[in-house]
Amino acid sequence: MQLNTNEYNPELHDKYRALTVKQPYAQHLVTAAYVDDGITYAEKSIEVRSRATSYRGDLLICSSATPVMPGLLSGVTMGFVELDDVKPLEQFTEQDWANTCIPVDERPKKGFGWLMRNPRRVVEMPCKGQLGIYYFVTPKDDITEYPTMCKVDKESWLLIQRK
Repeated sequence: MQLNTNEYNPELHDKYRALTVKQPYAQHLVTAAYVDDGITYAEKSIEVRSRATSYRGDLLICSSATPVMPGLLSGVTMGFVELDDVKPLEQFTEQDWANTCIPVDERPKKGFGWLMRNPRRVVEMPCKGQLGIYYFVTPKDDITEYPTMCKVDKESWLLIQRK
């Protein structure tokens, strides 16, 4: 459950920096694609915005309520990414543009690329997005990352494999 920032009590709530992104880009930002030098990168590792930001650190990516696309979730929390750097579009290479997932005919002329890394999916929960980076407040431990690994003993593995 998302709360208003004026309801924030550090003993009862968690507060995250969040960014709302339209689908399918929200999905691409939180879906890990490859690892390079111990850093995980998503299918989309650069988010293009009209403004730069001085903020660096974890961002909770939320999908916007619109557009609604078949097979993709709208209006929910999607996952965390680490905002590592910001770069003006004038300095983009062709590889940078590829990392935005923006089709050539839709690429903006002005703006900034927000360089993201280390995506981590979370259990989806409804959220109301806002423009720019904002605070997302929830009751303590409401946001749960999906596990990336699960250990089971041999007996459990055999039970899982039963058909």
